[in-house]
Amino acid sequence: MQSKNLRAYLDSAVGIASLLPQAERLIELRHIYTKLVPQQLLRSSSIVNYRQQNVVIFAENSAIAAKLRLLTPRLINDFSKSGVEVTGIRLEVQPRQTPLNEITPKRARLSRAGAESLGALASQLPDSKLKQALVGMVALGASDEEPGRPDPGDQAWERQPETK
Repeated sequence: MQSKNLRAYLDSAVGIASLLPQAERLIELRHIYTKLVPQQLLRSSSIVNYRQQNVVIFAENSAIAAKLRLLTPRLINDFSKSGVEVTGIRLEVQPRQTPLNEITPKRARLSRAGAESLGALASQLPDSKLKQALVGMVALGASDEEPGRPDPGDQAWERQPETK
């Protein structure tokens, strides 16, 4: 049995053939959008539709939508310069289904040099909450160290998210 080219299959399917140009247009718009919008806004927004020369963008919250609203005239102009006819942009607030911190959990690591510096500082302090906190951080950093794992070096210590 010969394998068919995916493009030939998609073009021949009755229901899918009409969706292909729209999907290609959305991919093109998203590619252009990634070049036009700052990274901070890009992480919290996405192009979801294009119909009747209007681009529909979902923003994660109203603050992102407000910032994008300020960029709307420039975006329309830049889309047009890229060869896509856009006469308007509609912004909608659509909260993320799963919170961002659940998607990318952070695991802070204290470097060996950082632990030594904090330990030296703690030894110079009188008994206090600050000294206890520093000793705890050093102990946590020492418990995270595994044999054979490279030292994170000069990377800054990132604060752990608080659990409630």
